[in-house]
Amino acid sequence: MFILSFYLFLFGYAALLLWLFPVGWLDYADPLWYVFIALSLLIGFIVSFATQLLILKIVGELRKNKGMKNMFNHRFANSLLKLGLHLARVKVIVTGRENIPNKNFILVSNHQENYDILILKPIFQDHPLSFIAKEALRKLPIFGPWIDYLGNVFISRDADRSAAESIIKGIRNYKDGMSMGIFPEGKRSFGNDMIEFKAGAFKLAMKPKADLLIATQYDTCAIFKRFPWRRYKVYVHVHPIIPYDRYKDMNSHELSDFVKAEIQAQLDRFTTQYN
Repeated sequence: MFILSFYLFLFGYAALLLWLFPVGWLDYADPLWYVFIALSLLIGFIVSFATQLLILKIVGELRKNKGMKNMFNHRFANSLLKLGLHLARVKVIVTGRENIPNKNFILVSNHQENYDILILKPIFQDHPLSFIAKEALRKLPIFGPWIDYLGNVFISRDADRSAAESIIKGIRNYKDGMSMGIFPEGKRSFGNDMIEFKAGAFKLAMKPKADLLIATQYDTCAIFKRFPWRRYKVYVHVHPIIPYDRYKDMNSHELSDFVKAEIQAQLDRFTTQYN
């Protein structure tokens, strides 16, 4: 939806500019003709993007009280995230989609960059999926309120008490029918090598006896780090669901080690395949 409307507005604004400032008096062989065309498209790009943000803000005001499980809101947000990926020239290659269950779950994934949620959330487009997210996201203009409306739970990086409260809120959301995602590393690894997991993160699944879904990201860390500007490929594998009965006899440290080993094995497979 957002991708289509972005281009409709882009070319519409560009055509309006060319109509207001006609370039018909220029010959096609004149370099200035191409300068005017390029300038109109650039201005159209900027104004079209601003229009998308305005739409996001207006719709947010109209739908902020619809509840965190409202699927229109989640699909609307996913559409915007897909536009972001499209404009950033990021192609997300997903395997294991067949492992996504029809009921709610707790999602755990490795954490490479700030835009991991942008990569992961649209994959689960048929689920009201939200995340345990860092507090700073709440302060983002226009986007911050939407992150709140969708049921994301904010966590302060430095406060253990805040972490515990966030897990409790996440459990409450899960019991209300939400799927919740969490990054057990707690902070970005900035690469395909993981850092230590925080075992306490798995309380989000253990306490409500939830089924656990693992997603492994590969090369998210490479986005915006290559020159010249080119299409980026990010790989995500969705592992088979882990029912509560399979891990109920593990403690949080054992479950943490198990999940980390599963993700590492998939990272190794990605490395072998794509390096």
